Amino acid sequence: MERRKTMNNRKELKKTMGVKDYFFLAFGIYGGAAWITTLGGWLKHGPIASILGFIICGLMLMPIGLVYGDLTSKMPVAGGEIAFAYKAFGPFIATMTGWFLALAYIIVCPYEAISVSLVIEYMFPSFKVLPLYTIRGYTIYLPSLIVGISLSLLFIYLNYKGVKFTKIFQNIVSTTIIILVIVFLILSIYKGSINNIKPYFVPDENNFISIFKVLSMAPFFLAGFDAIPLAAEEAKDNRSIKKIGAIIILAIAVGVLFYCTTTLATSLINPWQKTVSSSMPTLYAFTSAFGSKFKNLVMSCAILGLLSTWNGCFFAGTRILFAMGRGGLLPSKLGKLHPKYNTPYLAALFTGFVSILGPFIGKSGLIPAVNIGALAFVITWLSISLSAIKLEKENLFVKRIATFVCLFILSIILIPYFPSSLSWPTEWVLLGVWIVIGISMYFFILNKDGKMTKEEQAYQILGKYNR
Repeated sequence: MERRKTMNNRKELKKTMGVKDYFFLAFGIYGGAAWITTLGGWLKHGPIASILGFIICGLMLMPIGLVYGDLTSKMPVAGGEIAFAYKAFGPFIATMTGWFLALAYIIVCPYEAISVSLVIEYMFPSFKVLPLYTIRGYTIYLPSLIVGISLSLLFIYLNYKGVKFTKIFQNIVSTTIIILVIVFLILSIYKGSINNIKPYFVPDENNFISIFKVLSMAPFFLAGFDAIPLAAEEAKDNRSIKKIGAIIILAIAVGVLFYCTTTLATSLINPWQKTVSSSMPTLYAFTSAFGSKFKNLVMSCAILGLLSTWNGCFFAGTRILFAMGRGGLLPSKLGKLHPKYNTPYLAALFTGFVSILGPFIGKSGLIPAVNIGALAFVITWLSISLSAIKLEKENLFVKRIATFVCLFILSIILIPYFPSSLSWPTEWVLLGVWIVIGISMYFFILNKDGKMTKEEQAYQILGKYNR
């Protein structure tokens, strides 16, 4: 009788996600505006080194994608990574996995709010009026603040109303970005020159070191495939669930193709050594070739990219909070669904609140947190790879390769002299604080709740896959 009551109390999300929706969810996250705003970060190591770095990274991520696809198809529940870790290692590891994953996705939301405001200021200098205050060299202007808050409210509304509105927005924006990138490639082939790509590598740097430096940062631009398991419970049919593994692999492959294409297009259209000196390399390259009239088209694409990443991370963040709240790993209120829209509305409101904070804080205060977010992705990947080894003894070779890849990426973040390593002391201190909060919350807050038995918690997290 108690078991039947528990089953009736498990709230599930609406099942409306199809194959293309899952793909565009992942694409929208990694296909943001990095190829416009931060492309110089890898292009400075040479166009061929950049392309090879992304290709090698994509190959390295494939085993992780296979592990994700296999586990998700067998346990399609909300907050998939949390469920995998819970079934393999129990509530503590599941809590820490979800805690890091929440950091990785939710921290992107305020960053995107700031970035959109900065791009709009770049497009329309008239927005840089009515300064309010300055934080570490960045001035906060009232018009930009209003834009950031307004867009945060838009995403709260979309996620509050339901996944239908969120996925329509994501599909339209992602499709538009793909079309624009194809246009950019065609224009670069028409107007560009192969001579602009030369030299293929940085003349005074070892070719292998150049490739390695790109390889060390590429995983963070290809993250997004891991958002698919978070929404697995919302698959509208068994076909969508069965296709999830293939979608994850496709998302990684398309991500590699996307960044290789944008790197090649930017390098063809203008000498790359001149391009990398600009704060917005892609914009500089295309405006140099086609004039200032091309500026707004590129910047519009940047805004669309930022919005797609923001929407995807907002969606993923709400699913993490909902799954942890439903399973008793975070306060249970986060696991509540709206009585009318059947959406995790309190999780959406919390994520929206964090987004709204961004424009007030300023970009400089969030950069360390975003770097830690990159580390959080890798820690999550490692947790899931180890969970796969623990849960099943099949295909151990692939699972061990995935684990090795995660450890390799983790090492180049934590070893100080690598270009992608955390900076001391700010980022290390913030990382330590986040870990301490997560552990303290588990031992001193959540475990004192006493409202959920071990059996009920397992059912709330795993559903019918609790066996």
